[in-house]
This record gives sequence, C-alpha cells and structure tokens, in this order.
Amino acid sequence: MAIIDFLDRVFGDKREITLKTCSVGSDSNIHYKALITEASINLIAKTIARAEFQTFEKGQETKKLNYYMLNVEANTNKSAFSFWEETIEKLLKEGEALILLQDNQLYLADSFEKREYAFKPNLYSNIMIGDYEVNEVWEESRVLYFKNDNTKLRNAINGIYHDYTKLINSSIKGYQNSKARKGKLKIPTNLPKTLQEEGKLQEHIQATMKDFMDPGKDAVYPETNGFEYEEIDKTKESKSNDSGRETKNFIDDMFDFIAVAFGIPPSLLKGDTVDTKDALNNFITFCINPLARLITDEINRKMYGYELYKDRTYAKLDTSNIKAVDFRDVANSIDLLTRNGALTIDDILRILGKEPIGGDIGSMRFITRNLEVLDKVLEEGSISNYQGGSDDGGGQD
Repeated sequence: MAIIDFLDRVFGDKREITLKTCSVGSDSNIHYKALITEASINLIAKTIARAEFQTFEKGQETKKLNYYMLNVEANTNKSAFSFWEETIEKLLKEGEALILLQDNQLYLADSFEKREYAFKPNLYSNIMIGDYEVNEVWEESRVLYFKNDNTKLRNAINGIYHDYTKLINSSIKGYQNSKARKGKLKIPTNLPKTLQEEGKLQEHIQATMKDFMDPGKDAVYPETNGFEYEEIDKTKESKSNDSGRETKNFIDDMFDFIAVAFGIPPSLLKGDTVDTKDALNNFITFCINPLARLITDEINRKMYGYELYKDRTYAKLDTSNIKAVDFRDVANSIDLLTRNGALTIDDILRILGKEPIGGDIGSMRFITRNLEVLDKVLEEGSISNYQGGSDDGGGQD
C-alpha cells in the first residue's frame, strides 16, 4: 500500500496529471452573441443610411436645405450617412433615440430623460451629447423621438444565447478532448517515499514532459530510470470526432434564430450567395421599410406638419435604391412602364442610379409602341384613336 499512498500524494485524487505549462486548451470567452447581434444591427443601420431622403414641395421633388441636411450633412461635425447609421444602431440597441432640431442641424443625444404627458407635449431634459450637457428642457415639437420597444426581442435573444452557449461550450470541450494527447506513464515501484523526493518527482515529470507534450515543438521523451510512456490510441478511446462540425452547426443555428428575430433573412446575414435576390427583397420589405416608415412619419410631423403635408410638401425615405441595379434585370420592366406612361425619363435615370436631367425633357411621359410624347398624342386626338383607330390599322402590327 506504500506505493499507492505515495502516488496519492503525488497526483492527489486525480486519475490524470495535467501539465500546466504545456496545456493547449484554455477557457476562452465566447462572443458569438456580440458578433451576431452587432452584425445584424450593423447591416440594418448601414442599409437605412444608404437610402435617400427625397423632399417634395407641392408634389414636386426638390433639393433644398432639408434635402442637404437629411442626405449630406446632418450637422457641422457629422455626415448624414454616419449620423443615421449611429441613430439606427442606438434605436435598435436601446429601443429609443432622440434627435435635437437646432439651427437646421440634427444632433443625436447620447442620453436623456423623458417626461411623458397625456394631453400636452412631452418634455426632454438632462440631455447629453458626447461630454456636453444641454442645460435646457426641450419640448416634443423641437425633437425627433424614435421608439422601437425591443424588450421582448432582447429577452428572446438572451434566452437563445444562454441555451446555445452551453451547447457550444460542451461541443468545444468535446472537440478539445478528442484532439488532446493522452498517455500512460509507468513509474517504477522502488521509488523513494519522502516528501522531498516526491517533490523532485513532480518536477522531473513536468520538466521531461513539457516540451514533449507541446504541439508546437519537436521533442523526444527520454525513458530513463524505469519510467516508460505509452501513447493512448485516441481512436480506441473515443468516437468524438464530429465535435468541430457540431460546434459550427450550433453557431449557424444562433445566426438563424437571431437573424429572424431582427427580421433579416439568415442567408443574407451569413453572406450566402444562393437566392440573394429574394432574400434582399424580403429584408427590405419586412425589416427596412417599417423602420423607414417610422423615421419618415416623425420627420414629416415635426419638420413639416399637417398644413404642409396636405399640400404635398413632405419628405420620404426612398429604399428603392438600396439594391444594386443590373440593367438587364430591369430593362423589360422599364420598357413596359415607359410605353404605358408610368415612368418619366428622370424616373428611369433614378432607377438606374443616374442623375436626373430635370426640366421639361426629364418629366416627359411616353405612351404605346412608338414611344410618342404623351402630350403630343393628347393634342392630336384621343388616346383610343391613336391606339386603335382606322388610321393605324386598328392597333395591329
């Protein structure tokens, strides 16, 4: 029993000895939640920021001060793209965002307090913009306030993350265990029994096995003084060789669930190229457009108001130019809509991402097979005669 007592004192109650100095595994902080959440928010924010605010006066599109402020320069220190990107990120992360309207410039508040009232305007105080404190109480009419209550969404994401973190950690440990080197060290029975000699034995094991177990070094283990090391065949020890693939599948599941929570097609978030067109259409329809409507409504009621709005003076966030346009994909549709007078020349140029030419030529509309100017047709006679009168063979080719 002496040798058993000795080994107990050397190794304790462990069946395996861990070489601390050459351990290849470590407890790592997994940031999958942050990665997927930030990727989702970043995608939405950049997409919204890429859309163009269109401004209208009495139904005619104009590019005046409001257009410049909304699309080019939000304030002296911030471009419009960066400003709206930060605003959407704040809205999605914190569930609300406050913008101050000051001297035809927009300022995003980093923090604020809101006092809500039922029958009079809400008040905003203790407003911070960076390190600057706004020592003033702002009424509802002087700010743009966006609210997107995502408490349930955050709870759902946290629940998914909590469950899948356990699965991912377990899978990673299984993978590490399946790849770790394991062996048996045979120790002679005639070892000294003193505590001093036991300490020397531990030092000897650590020193001789350190380089040998390090996967980054070439080393030879010297079997001396009755010590004998035998590598354990991992194929006999365990069948756990699918843990790496299992880990990736768990991470893919997290991408899918969290993407759906944000209204993003999972394939779009993960960068898959299959069915990108349909995924992008769904993303714009069910994720981007609702946010665009939220922003547009607040801008119109605060910056324009009812009287101007009913006179068709307003702003609109146009999300149609988010997608890159391939001429071949839209050529037939443009031709059909042009022949029926639905699109002007400027409309076509905007669809193609070109600068409108403006003026009378840019606003011209055409109709039917010869792309005649609509006004000319109206001057010469009825559209019905032009399309099917006796002069052109009844409209038959």
